[in-house]
Amino acid sequence: MATVSDVSDARVVRTRDALRQAMTELAAESPLDAITARAIAARAGVGYATFFRHYADKDALLSEVADRLIRQFLEQVRPMLLQHNRRAAARTMCQFVLDHLAIYQALIAGGAGVTVREQMLRQTLITMSETRRRKPEGPMDDFVLFHIVSAVLNQLAWWLRNLDTVDVDAMAEIIERTVLTPISELRRTPPEGL
Repeated sequence: MATVSDVSDARVVRTRDALRQAMTELAAESPLDAITARAIAARAGVGYATFFRHYADKDALLSEVADRLIRQFLEQVRPMLLQHNRRAAARTMCQFVLDHLAIYQALIAGGAGVTVREQMLRQTLITMSETRRRKPEGPMDDFVLFHIVSAVLNQLAWWLRNLDTVDVDAMAEIIERTVLTPISELRRTPPEGL
């Protein structure tokens, strides 16, 4: 028999899922700065006040959407990186972006522009730091994380503006050759003093 707490928790989960889905759908239709909490609540089929019981504002919801997206992304890419298959990791990365095209376009290639991309960078760094398999051993580890995240996000933003001329395989090769392989070399032979 379900307890009141279980029913309440299930309701909270359903409501939050509906709000995240509504945010993702609306991001596919409108620039992020045009999306309101009222529109998100209406699309999710919940009351306006209910939105604020779950999230302080639209940015808090957007951060959660980004965090979940990043975690799903890492689940797919990490195995290839651990096998040192950088090209396959880059291709998986690009395919994941295509599979979630509308929200990625809103988060890193459009929407509210630079501010949203900066939030995505910050959220990605936070999420990746939280999911590291080992503790950073010094400034080089922090640099590597920052460089990979910022370079890949910027390259993906460029790619999303050029999808009609650059396919998944070409973009994967660009990411592998300009980010993943050079950073691998840097980790293998770090500068003196690091």
